[in-house]
Amino acid sequence: MAETRFDMKKQDYMSLCKAYLTEELSKRKVNQKALLKAELLCEEAILKVAQYAREDTTLSIRIRRSIGGTYVEIQAKGEEIPELFGDGNISYAAKTLESSEEDIDTGLLILVANEKHVKYSNNNGTNLFKITVGKSEQSTTRLTLYALAVSIVIGVIFKLFVPEFVNTGLCTYIFVPIRTMFMNALKIVVGPVVFFSIVTCISQFTNLSELGKIGVKVICMYMLTTLIAIVVGFGMFFIINPGMWGGALIGNLTTLEPTVSTGVAVSILSTIINIIPANIVRPFLESDTLQIIFLAILLGAAVGMIGSYSKIVRDLFEAFNELFLTVTTLITKLIPLVLFSSMFIMLTTTGFETMKAMFGMALTDVLALSCMMVVYGILILLIGRLNPFTFFRKNLRGMLNAFSLSSSSASMPVNIKICTDDLGISPKVCNFSIPLGATINMDGVSVHLAVASMFLAKMYGVEVPHSMALSIIITIVMLSLGTPSVTGASLVCLGILLDMIGVPMEAIGLIIGVDSLLDMFRTVSNTTGDIAVTLIVAKMEKLLDIDVYKS
Repeated sequence: MAETRFDMKKQDYMSLCKAYLTEELSKRKVNQKALLKAELLCEEAILKVAQYAREDTTLSIRIRRSIGGTYVEIQAKGEEIPELFGDGNISYAAKTLESSEEDIDTGLLILVANEKHVKYSNNNGTNLFKITVGKSEQSTTRLTLYALAVSIVIGVIFKLFVPEFVNTGLCTYIFVPIRTMFMNALKIVVGPVVFFSIVTCISQFTNLSELGKIGVKVICMYMLTTLIAIVVGFGMFFIINPGMWGGALIGNLTTLEPTVSTGVAVSILSTIINIIPANIVRPFLESDTLQIIFLAILLGAAVGMIGSYSKIVRDLFEAFNELFLTVTTLITKLIPLVLFSSMFIMLTTTGFETMKAMFGMALTDVLALSCMMVVYGILILLIGRLNPFTFFRKNLRGMLNAFSLSSSSASMPVNIKICTDDLGISPKVCNFSIPLGATINMDGVSVHLAVASMFLAKMYGVEVPHSMALSIIITIVMLSLGTPSVTGASLVCLGILLDMIGVPMEAIGLIIGVDSLLDMFRTVSNTTGDIAVTLIVAKMEKLLDIDVYKS
């Protein structure tokens, strides 16, 4: 752990801080992109701390490492920073709707937009920023891809050259227990993660009427693209039907799995009636997805209606949300090991047909996500009356950035810059819509949930009746609304959807091998949808500089 202090009376303390941070983080082998982002966030935090610091005080910078990654702590004695004691990025973004471009504090916006990586507190008159430099999410992705390649090679070798009883023994006593323990751990957080994510999200919309027509239009457009994404996902699945690529595999799939129910009897009326639970505990005990979502929406909407207690309760929900997201992050660090186990089981017990079907599902997912790019272009052309080719040409940098980072939240600073500098969108729109979109607009996740759930149902021989269509669509919409922005969050949401349609959660093991790669494509769809909606609303509200857009 490294720590140093800087005299804030010196005019050159900022350059000294930056040099110190660069040197210390480089020693810890932080990659270049994470280093640049950390420097930007630390610079804005230092400026805020200095702005509210007491006279004759010093600035302390501490760099520490733990299981969760690398952190930079910046602190100095001073008054509370009032802008950071609000309700988070959405409330701040809402305020920017009534602000002129000159009034917007860009540095504060950067800190708020990266709320996931920046924590602020003031204890005993000391301002403290804790900034997560973090292990690059790409390093986890690379490790997962390495595990995929190695598992395929070893699985093929064992399938071809090792006796079947040896493979069965390895699966039964080593790899199946590993996967089962992982799935059990994932089941622990499934309900709480979705519940607290949706409560936290909904509770921030208590002042929706104050957002004005810009905010309402942005939210309506996000809901429209989400519904289109679900339709595209289902449509592409039924056109390609990747579940048939591997033939009849249900017999092999169930040899090492729990008993699979192959039918789900449900009516639309019973689905609607059962949305409202009889008590507040049963939805979590029975893992009833729609009831959990209903409770989350109800409590989230009620949080802002309890007067002086609203902030206390909201902070409590946000704390629980952060707690379970951290638990999820810790659990998903085991994904490379679980991936290896799942691929070994699949290759040695079901053969290459299952693997062919898995890659068929991945291809279907990518094609559906590509169709969403066409949808964005059509919406820009028909509603925005703008040239969509200009949009994609100017947003190419943002798409590549999202693909490499695999995180909508991490992509926000670049996306905001593209909106203002390249597309000519007023900050009054993009400073609100981009952070909001990173929270609730998950078109890529919606596509994936539709494709993956139908694929796994097909592979496990589960018939999904048409009467469940409405409840499935509602569930996907709400899951996309509350999808946590952590690695492996899509697996959590998929687990809930599978449980709802009668497919065992262990089925996730079939697609976990390609999930990390697909996550990159999903992020591109998520962020491109955010920017496309921002552009359309800006054009509708005459807050778009056409000359900049066409230049």
